[in-house]
Amino acid sequence: MRLAGVDLALRRLKSDTEQQRVQFQEGFGDFVAGHELAGWEGWFSPYDEGTYSTALSHVAPDDVVLEIGAGDLRLALRIAERARRVYALEVNPLVVGPALQIIGLRLPRNLHVVCANALDFSIPPGITTAVLLMRHCQHFGVYFDRLQAAGCRQLLTNARWRSGVEAVNLLTPRLPFEQVHEGWYACRCGAVGYVGRGERPDAPPSEVRNCPACQNGKMR
Repeated sequence: MRLAGVDLALRRLKSDTEQQRVQFQEGFGDFVAGHELAGWEGWFSPYDEGTYSTALSHVAPDDVVLEIGAGDLRLALRIAERARRVYALEVNPLVVGPALQIIGLRLPRNLHVVCANALDFSIPPGITTAVLLMRHCQHFGVYFDRLQAAGCRQLLTNARWRSGVEAVNLLTPRLPFEQVHEGWYACRCGAVGYVGRGERPDAPPSEVRNCPACQNGKMR
């Protein structure tokens, strides 16, 4: 159920997108380095409606959701309409601060906003679903392992396939990479690839651990 004023807040957040692109401001490079963010991890960039709608379609009323890299909270507001509780985690105060000013007293009671680095943040108990919309995430393996250890059931992300959103079942056992002889694989470190001669290009990927990227230390 949409609370009064949330539509207005969402419109304001969308209209202020360009003003929130703080990666272009002086000092942002030092901030990224100080927080051990790699590549584009610290960049604020909203996604299209299709991406958000796909993620929202996997959220159930009894879910307790953790959004990593919540940006200006435009998705977190919509998740809060569906889920029992939402933790929106954003490292950049220059993004989340103005967003909170826009939302103001329309902030839903079940939405808990935290300005902190996800690498340092202790995952709250009872998280059932995590959201990580970050195509250039270099810490995917760290988040994957911590969420799995916390008992989180699924991870909604576009980080691994670099395209659309996938719902990763964190409870699915991961095969040793050596057991995949033909087909796509998707690793808990975030890497994807193909093994074999290309005979199964349309088959779903096998969930694996210890892929070549892990072994070479290319993924975190």
